[in-house]
This record gives sequence, structure tokens and C-alpha cells, in this order.
Amino acid sequence: MSSDEELMDAVREGNEEAYITLFSRHRAGLYGYALRMTRRAEVADEVFQETFLRVHRSRATWSNHEGTFRSWLYRIATNTIRDRARSAARRPEVLGESWEEVVHPSHTDRIALEQALAALPENLRDAFVLTAVLGMDHNEVAVALEISPDNARARVSRARARLRELLEVS
Repeated sequence: MSSDEELMDAVREGNEEAYITLFSRHRAGLYGYALRMTRRAEVADEVFQETFLRVHRSRATWSNHEGTFRSWLYRIATNTIRDRARSAARRPEVLGESWEEVVHPSHTDRIALEQALAALPENLRDAFVLTAVLGMDHNEVAVALEISPDNARARVSRARARLRELLEVS
């Protein structure tokens, strides 16, 4: 089986089957990320589709020296979500019903967690969700958010500390 980077190189050369393979391989994870960030299925669908359209449109500029395909894909998705939020003049909400796949708090705890995450600044929330929910390492988060790995590590650490503070108060 080909790596994502090899498949994207093939897409760059015009191989549509490779594009379909990447699409299928990342469908569930990317849709889940979009749903967690937007909390609305119809918006998550649109973000998912727009992200893969942007991947296809940007195929000629793909370069795997900038990081993994997965990091690049989630950077595009994050930017798509931010673009939609700016144009709608509202911040994206973070968690959807699928959060229970990662954490199984009681309903009351889950509400408190959602409120605490919503209270985080966007830069901390993005880094935390990419790490805690999607399992990205600091290097992948750095590429996805276009920051340094040290900055990614610091944002996740600050997000965790702030979440602890917010959850202790509630």
C-alpha cells in the first residue's frame, strides 16, 4: 500500500485513482475533525468537501518536504473552517456528539468540558483538539497550524493548564 505522500505525488502527476484513495483513506478522520470543530453536520460536510477541493486545486503546489500529507490536509481543513467562521462572523464551536468516542464523561461533565473548550482562545483550542482528539504529535500540529513545534507544544500545554483551571472552577 502506498503512503499518503506517494499517493499525493501521483495526484500531482494527474492520477485520479490516487486522489480517490486519499479521499477514502481520510474521509472519516477529516469529517470527524470538521464535525468536532463546527458541531453541525451540514457545515462539516461542506468543510470536508471544500478541503478536498482545495487539495485537488493545490495538487501542483504539493511538496512533501513541508511535512506529512496528513498535516497538510488538516492545515487546509483548519484554514477552511477559519475562513467559514470569518465569513459568517462567528467563531466555530468545537465539540460534536462524537466527542464521546474520545472521552466518556457524564452529560454534566461533557457540557462543562464543551464550555471550557469554547472558552479557550482559538489558537489554544485548535492545538489541543488536533493533539487530544486527532492524536497528532507536536510536529504535525506545527505543520497544520503553520507554527513551530515548540510553539505547538507550548499551546497544548497552556490549553491543558487552562482547561484544568476552568474545569476546577465549574
